[in-house]
Amino acid sequence: MSHILHSAAVIRERVTELARRISGDYAGRQLDVVCLLNGASVFGADLVRALEVPARLHQLGFTAYPGAPKSGEVRVTLDVAEPLQDRHVLLVEGVVVSGRTPLYLMELLRMRKPASLALCALGVKPRARAVDLPVAYAGFEFGDEIAAGYGMGNLAQRSLPHIIAAEAH
Repeated sequence: MSHILHSAAVIRERVTELARRISGDYAGRQLDVVCLLNGASVFGADLVRALEVPARLHQLGFTAYPGAPKSGEVRVTLDVAEPLQDRHVLLVEGVVVSGRTPLYLMELLRMRKPASLALCALGVKPRARAVDLPVAYAGFEFGDEIAAGYGMGNLAQRSLPHIIAAEAH
């Protein structure tokens, strides 16, 4: 049985707080927000709308290689269409679990020589972290539950306006 972890109102409040912090840190600069599909799409859109600095929204799609979960290596299925060199880049993730995949994707983005690169996640699972990955902005901390809703989870769960603890399948 699933239950609500964070209501839509709590999520809105937290996204607004994160946007204020990010806007303060990037005051006077334009921000390129790279949203990881699909889990961060709703969060990324809400975050960009709440920012008080000019921002360009990009999407980055990926899929895991079969048998490569320990490395975090992924195949990019949708790449950022604009150059990121000398830009201030914020990578937006849904939930950071082991950290391997966002670390791998950050390394890919670093090769494009951005002026700065930081990670923002709707949620983090500190106990599941397998790599040293600095998350500059985190909305929520999760335990062992599977977070779904608000753009995350299976197709039926993604449209939920709140975050639930979903059952494992």
